[in-house]
Amino acid sequence: MTPDTTAYLVLGLLVTFGLMGALVGSMLWRYRALRKDEQTLRQLLDEER
Repeated sequence: MTPDTTAYLVLGLLVTFGLMGALVGSMLWRYRALRKDEQTLRQLLDEER
């Protein structure tokens, strides 16, 4: 009879989706920071003119 490895499957899926969620969250955080930097640079360029 094959051993029951359902718990390992669930744990692996939780870890995988947790890492994917962290990656997406990091991308969103970086995107927002990039947009803020872009806005700051545009303001500086407008002030120079």
